[in-house]
Amino acid sequence: MSDRHHELDGDPFDDDRPVFGERRRRALRVVVLIAVGALVLPIVLSIYGVARAAADRACAQYVAAYDADALGSRVSFELFARGGPGWQCFATAGHGNDAHIANLGLLPSAPRFQIIDERES
Repeated sequence: MSDRHHELDGDPFDDDRPVFGERRRRALRVVVLIAVGALVLPIVLSIYGVARAAADRACAQYVAAYDADALGSRVSFELFARGGPGWQCFATAGHGNDAHIANLGLLPSAPRFQIIDERES
């Protein structure tokens, strides 16, 4: 019997080089980035759709409350608006000019109008 243990000698094929070549690693990175993009894109589009619909509804309520002469409402998403990034609400008039009504924020919600009790004032 020998005192030498072959299990402890190490792997004869272990020579500190990558298992895959550079071309295969690059292809794998591209596939992973495409897969992550395919997972994230539907979430982003869903959030955009929900925020757009909520902004449309909130803007219609703001325009109905604050501009009785307006023909309709319009929303747009602006990154560099005066009140910060978010949805902007505009009242559309008959002559083509739009009046800025409100900054709705990034994820708009239903407006909360303050009701003034005439008995207290």
